[in-house]
Formats: sequence, structure tokens, C-alpha cells
Amino acid sequence: MRDEPLRSIHVGTGGRGTWPIDVVMTDPNWESVALVDVNENALQSAREKTGLGKSACFSSLEEAAKVVDADAALICTPTATHAPFARMGFEAGLHVLVEKGMTTDLALAKELVKDGQASGVRFCVAQNYRYQPLQQTIKGILDEGTCSTPAIVDLIHHRYRPDPRTLNYLNAMIWDMSCHHFDNLNFWFGPVQTVIARTFNTPWSRYPYDAGVYAIFEYENGMVCNYGITHCAQNSSYHLRMQMDGGTLRAYDVEGIEFQPTGGGESETIEPLSLPRSEQLVLDALREYIRDGVEPGISGRNNLQTLALCQATCDAASAGKIVKVADLLEK
Repeated sequence: MRDEPLRSIHVGTGGRGTWPIDVVMTDPNWESVALVDVNENALQSAREKTGLGKSACFSSLEEAAKVVDADAALICTPTATHAPFARMGFEAGLHVLVEKGMTTDLALAKELVKDGQASGVRFCVAQNYRYQPLQQTIKGILDEGTCSTPAIVDLIHHRYRPDPRTLNYLNAMIWDMSCHHFDNLNFWFGPVQTVIARTFNTPWSRYPYDAGVYAIFEYENGMVCNYGITHCAQNSSYHLRMQMDGGTLRAYDVEGIEFQPTGGGESETIEPLSLPRSEQLVLDALREYIRDGVEPGISGRNNLQTLALCQATCDAASAGKIVKVADLLEK
């Protein structure tokens, strides 16, 4: 029935896999019906939290889907496993949400979106950053026209993350973290036209591949974004600045959002919107997609624009030349 809660199978119950369990437990529109993990400790913790019995715990999604009546699979596993798990969900007739990034390869992401469409189910990617108060507030400011369109954007995120853990593959910082930033940029400004980039590492880095990237994105309207992400910084910092006619919009290294008039006038502080937890809004968007057919910005199809920017950044760094994002989507 339409008003009954959507029944979810949680695939990956530790780490990032805890947020879907936490959100579903407090949302009457969702119900946890099964847990899937190969880690017994993670399963035990999830069982204690949800109250589900051993009969609702499985080591594979394929097995869980055969035994339990469910509507959706919420997949929070390492990025490299998203595609096979998503396909298991599609084959079982389940709607699927995967953690970001969708995959570590644009061609595979395109195939995955086609597979989901062919199965007749809804497919989304948990790009929760776009639902955070700061991102939503900036989007509102830009859409309202209270500020002019930026001409220069700087988005630099240095992360102190010395242990590679699962990010031990080529361009991991792009596929794992830049996908958040790129989704925000697409959300605010639309698609990037061209990319030039360079990856690098530091002498103290324990990452087996380059753990940082700097890039320049150019938009059709002439706007330029100076972008950087590092996982090998000595200290974490994050700043966002948008230079526009009349002043600068600034965030992350100040409280709230700050607008400073041209020439260093007195700054105005803009309070971010008060919103529910961003992951709650992800599940709300997925539910609306399933129930009402309203396609969100985080649908698999829409997320291809974010994955294309990831791929373009990787390709530009590898080839040492400018890459057109649209060319990758058209291949």
C-alpha cells in the first residue's frame, strides 16, 4: 500500500552503513527488514540497534532478497563493490541506493544506470552534501538573484587523513571525496565545460598513488573554478569563495556564510537554513522517487554528470591536456 513504510535491506552495516540504520529507525516511512554484512561484529552491532533477529541477518544480498520481502536495498559498502551489489538488487526487483561515489569508472556507471532502468526500479546515489544546510542556503542565494553569478570560484579542501584504509586505488581522492564537491558544483552552477588537472603526492604520504589533485574548471558562461582536494595534508582545512560583481561569498572557514562587499567593506553574515539531517533528506528523495516518480538530483541518471566530472579530472591529469566533459557523456 502507498502509505505503508518502505522495507529496506541494509547492505554494509558498519562505518557509513550506520547512517541508513539510524535514519530508518526514526522514520515511520521506512522499516529495516534485513541486515547484510560479512563482518560479524558489524552485524551484531546492527542487530542490537535494530532489534532484528539472527534470521534477518545475511552474508549476501542475493540470499537476503530471496528470503525477505523488501522494497529497497540501501548499499553502504566500498565503492568498488557498488556495481555488483546494485545489480543484485536490480535483479531482485529492489529499488537501490548506493553510497557515493556510484562507481570508480564512468563507463561502468553508465551501464549501471541502464541496468537499473531496464529493471524498472529506482536507482539513487547518496550524495548527501547537497542537502546540507550550507549547500542549500548557497543554492537559494544564487537562485534568488540577490547576488550576481560568480565569475571566479575557489573550492579547496585539505584533509588530514594519513591512513589510506580503503582508498588505496588510483585517483581514490577524486572518486571518493571529489564526487561530493563536484555534485555541489553541479547543483549550484550546472555542468562544467572543460577541465585541466594535475595529481600529486607528498613526501610523507602513505598513499600508494597520488593523494591530491588541483584542477581548473571552466563553465559555458566563462566562470572559472579553482579546485583542490588532498588526503595527504598535515592539517585539515576547507574554504569556499565565490567572487562576483559586488563582492565575495565565503564559507567553511567562517561561521555560517559571509558576504563581503567589494573593496573590503563590512561583511554580512548569512545564517544557514535549519534543515533535517542531510541523510534523512536523501531517503526522503528516494522515497518520493519510488512513490511519486519525482526524479531527484541524486538519481543514478543525474549523478552521471558528477561521475563525468570525476572521469574528466582523472583523464585530464593523466593526459596532461584539457578534457571536455560533454565528450565523455556522449561516448
